[in-house]
Order: sequence, then structure tokens, then C-alpha cells
Amino acid sequence: MTVPVEPIPPTPPETVGTAPRSAAEVNGLVGLHLKDFLRIKTIINQDAAWLAPTLLTDPPYYFTSEQETLIKSAINDLDTALDGIDMTFISRLVGMG
Repeated sequence: MTVPVEPIPPTPPETVGTAPRSAAEVNGLVGLHLKDFLRIKTIINQDAAWLAPTLLTDPPYYFTSEQETLIKSAINDLDTALDGIDMTFISRLVGMG
């Protein structure tokens, strides 16, 4: 009769979490984050451009004036802040400059 052998559990990983272990992983993570940043920056800019002439108090939105001001201020302030970021190195790292 053969006695089953218990399998040896695998060795735990050297690192826990998302700590990159190589230059390629660092480049990949940084590139991914910067591309996401550029995508969000573009979306916020488009939202600001759309909201500027749009009356959110009118149909079909029916926001109060206070709500409209809150929404537009939040997007406009964020758009202004994002536009103020120096894009020199970000553009280089994502291959745009």
C-alpha cells in the first residue's frame, strides 16, 4: 500500500504588494500611471469645456443654482490645477516629447 505524500507548499514570494523588482516593472508602472493621468486630464478638460456653456438649472438637468455652481467649480478648479502641471517630463516618459 502506498502512502500519499503531502505536497510541499510553494515558497512565499520575496515581496508583498506591488513593489517593482526590476527596471522594466518600474517603467511599466510609471508609464501606466502617467498614461492614466493624461487620460483623466483630457476627460476633465472636456468636461470643463462642456459645462462652461451648459445651464444645468434648465431641462433636462434641473439642478439648483447652488448645485450647478458646486459642480462647475469643482471641475473648473480641477481643470485649472491639472493644466498648471509642467508636462515636460511626463510627456517625455510616455513618449510624447
